[in-house]
Amino acid sequence: MAEKQIEIELKMRIDPKHVNRLKQAPVLREVKEGRRLSTTQLVSIYYDTPKLSLSRKGLAIRVRKKGATGWEQTVKASNGLRAALPERQEWTVELEDGELDLAKFTDTDVLALLDKLTKNKKIDRIFETDLARTSVDLGYRDAVMELAIDQGVVRAGTREAPISEVELELKEGHPATLFDLALELQRTVPLYLSLRSKASRGRSLYFDEPPTFYRADPVGLQADMSAEEAFRAVIAQGLSMILGNEVCVRQDLHLEGCHQMRVGMRRLRVAFSLFRHNLPAGEAVLIRRLLKSCTKGLDALRDWDVFLGETLPAIEQRFPDKAETGEHGPNAELRKSAEGQRALAFKAAIAMLESSDYQQLCLLLGAWSSYSRWASGASAAQMRAMSAPIGELAEPLLERARKRMAKRGNKVGELGIAGLHAWRLDVKQMRYACDFFYEIYGGKAVKKFRSSLAELQDILGQLNDAAVAETRLSILQSALSKQGLIGVGRIAGWYGARADYRLQGIASAWKEFDKQKPFWR
Repeated sequence: MAEKQIEIELKMRIDPKHVNRLKQAPVLREVKEGRRLSTTQLVSIYYDTPKLSLSRKGLAIRVRKKGATGWEQTVKASNGLRAALPERQEWTVELEDGELDLAKFTDTDVLALLDKLTKNKKIDRIFETDLARTSVDLGYRDAVMELAIDQGVVRAGTREAPISEVELELKEGHPATLFDLALELQRTVPLYLSLRSKASRGRSLYFDEPPTFYRADPVGLQADMSAEEAFRAVIAQGLSMILGNEVCVRQDLHLEGCHQMRVGMRRLRVAFSLFRHNLPAGEAVLIRRLLKSCTKGLDALRDWDVFLGETLPAIEQRFPDKAETGEHGPNAELRKSAEGQRALAFKAAIAMLESSDYQQLCLLLGAWSSYSRWASGASAAQMRAMSAPIGELAEPLLERARKRMAKRGNKVGELGIAGLHAWRLDVKQMRYACDFFYEIYGGKAVKKFRSSLAELQDILGQLNDAAVAETRLSILQSALSKQGLIGVGRIAGWYGARADYRLQGIASAWKEFDKQKPFWR
């Protein structure tokens, strides 16, 4: 094996109970071409500075024992991270024993990298993985790849966490084949796209970091990017929001996780809507359908989280139950009933995460963010549009969103409940479009435009909260006593007063926004 290589791999989680089914998958029997699966015990020791300064700069140093065949040491350096398909430079040399010896490398690139990042720094053993790796080389279409099923643990000190994942590593061919094979395997067993490396898990254990929610970072668009590069960056950001918050939803760890996961899906729905004229139908339509169905699976959970975490506490503070009512006061009864509904909503959210729709959605988003999968079936005009600089395409997309928003905004005084809801969606689309593209413009005009837009969205959001609360409360009413219904009346009155107040300011907020010069003109 050459000392220097480029590693391109697709990583997925698998429940250990499904591993045997995966090994017997019909498509796998075909592409193994007579080769047998073999299992090797791998013990890998990861090194870094005590503060993990190397990993923060994209460098990983590992010493690995491969069964009874000996030791090797590897350095990996990020070479541009595509959301679902990491591409890294990798250097590996054999070792006589398990002692780290960076002087063993001879490649000038890795020596320069190590000299720059490790010189005069203390390098310690940080964590390790102990895995049984079952692997086989596959011939799939025109590609050659390795399938590896890893099962074991990652350890840092006395802490450890289980690992059960599947990796497809490309040896020859196009990255599309990794996703296509994964989608075929997904028809046999549940496979969940993963963006977390073993090293990332080890670092979290080392610092004893509990899982937390993930908010969107700026997309990172630049004016010299093509429209395709920008679109793929937007998809990558949305996918990171989905997968980065999945653990919070699965383990019910933080209410913000559900919210941010849902925001990620909704941002992607807006992105596919904005770019729809420049994308061929087919898979884009499928992704939009999957995004809609998966978002719906989180709606009830988010609604009950807002009710229990924001609405009801405000009511409890303003209208506290009398001490003598105990657990039978209006607020206490409402809370108990709402918690029961939230439990049902949580089960529905988990069912969505376990669904084939969700698994397929994540893999498709990973593919679309990693290479030009969108271009299959594209017309010449669509290809030209997506190869143009993003600034040329962003302007008409923003203008279209602005006109759509203004169509209802100019008649805001005539809008009923349904009209206000539709307008809220128009405003949200404008907001997300600005979030996607503002970086390529910059300047005070951008900040002022977005601030005015946020004020308008906040008013419409509060009106929507009132409508959602009314819908959710209607679910509770049949099971409530007279005391509970008193609580419903309080909330309805409180929301009604807030809605009336906010409605009074909506026309002036629209006029203020409408005065802002669009920053893209």
